[in-house]
Amino acid sequence: MPNPAQVAELLRRGIAAAKAGRTQEARQALLRVTELDERNEQAWLWLSGVVESFEDRRVCMENVLAINPDNGHAQAGLAWLDQQAPTPPATQEDCPRCQSPVPLSGAVCPDCGQVLIVACPACGQYVDVRETSCPDCGQYLGDFRDGARYHMTLARAYLERQQYVLAQETAARAEAEAPADPQVLEGVAALHEELGRNDLAIATYERAIECNPGNAALYARLGMIYRQRSMLAEARTMYKMAAERASDDPAILFELAQLHVEEDGATLESLKLLEQIIRLDPGYAQAHLLLGDVYLNRQQGPQAIQHYERACKLASPDSRTGREAHRKLGKLRPSLSERQAQGWGETWRRMGGLMLIPAVAALVNARLVPWQVSLAAWYGLAVASAGAYLWVCATDVPRNPAMRAVFGQAGVKGSRRQALVSVPGLLLWTAAFGLILLKA
Repeated sequence: MPNPAQVAELLRRGIAAAKAGRTQEARQALLRVTELDERNEQAWLWLSGVVESFEDRRVCMENVLAINPDNGHAQAGLAWLDQQAPTPPATQEDCPRCQSPVPLSGAVCPDCGQVLIVACPACGQYVDVRETSCPDCGQYLGDFRDGARYHMTLARAYLERQQYVLAQETAARAEAEAPADPQVLEGVAALHEELGRNDLAIATYERAIECNPGNAALYARLGMIYRQRSMLAEARTMYKMAAERASDDPAILFELAQLHVEEDGATLESLKLLEQIIRLDPGYAQAHLLLGDVYLNRQQGPQAIQHYERACKLASPDSRTGREAHRKLGKLRPSLSERQAQGWGETWRRMGGLMLIPAVAALVNARLVPWQVSLAAWYGLAVASAGAYLWVCATDVPRNPAMRAVFGQAGVKGSRRQALVSVPGLLLWTAAFGLILLKA
């Protein structure tokens, strides 16, 4: 089973050698391709141009037509061989952009710089730049007449397939095609970021800003890179310049506010900036969360609680903002006092949840008419209440007044005491529930 990557690399070398006039090298590489993949149409076609005899050329052309009877190049080649035309094969072609003559071996037009062949992002085959789709795999390549945007589309395709070197080279071509187009420069800079080449990204964003100094997003992106590199002074400068150009953009203002809080803490400037963001966008959950932090650092607990509560309502509970807001709010809200947490009120409240199931069962048995509940069911509810009380005392309210009277100030503390109280409670509740169901 031939290795597709090996075949593609050999074919690329053969074509490059053929274009450079290194016929022996080309012949060896292309013959190796046909050995590995005897139905490789391009290999036979290119091989026909580097073999030495007319007979070998005919064999190559016939093999091409056996694979693809509609191949126009092979048909024309056979026709030429049949006529035994003395004219040697062409050694040059016209540039598709400026029509200047270029050698067949050329990859770039020497006059206008137009790229003449590109690698297909999908299959790796080299394709004439005039082709809008790869002849081998059908991958759409675009129209080279679109200039820089054509190369940016290819660069993105290379990046998606982790062909990082080709992505970098093609992005450089796009920049060379449109060195003063801020949109192209922004796209190239973003691609540099994704490739982890932040120095190039910074330089390209700076050139984009020179071309379009009013674009706030460019300053914000530069600020983000500087912040990631812990260059906080430069980041603050960029965010401030972005905010000056987009004073009504909450996202940009929030980035500046975050930087203020990280650098300076809960200053009045940070507070005013976050309040401005809330006025622009009352539903900005992250701004409410950060504003809560600022108020908390300024010892203004009620205001902090207010904004944490707002963040909880606005953000999904599963989101990072939502979880953080709930956590911080839980720390700020006053907990129940010892007397309340271990008192009779909390005991009855906890018992209510356990009594709901037997009470509903008794009502259903009485066809939802309370005065028709049987005596056995009332007896069962009473026993269930006793069981629920014991269970709650063992698990939720271990220091209620009755338990402290029986066991002392510690209440139901320790596994032995918990078992002593909870097991009878569970048995009573289960027996009572069974009695209610049986006496339906």
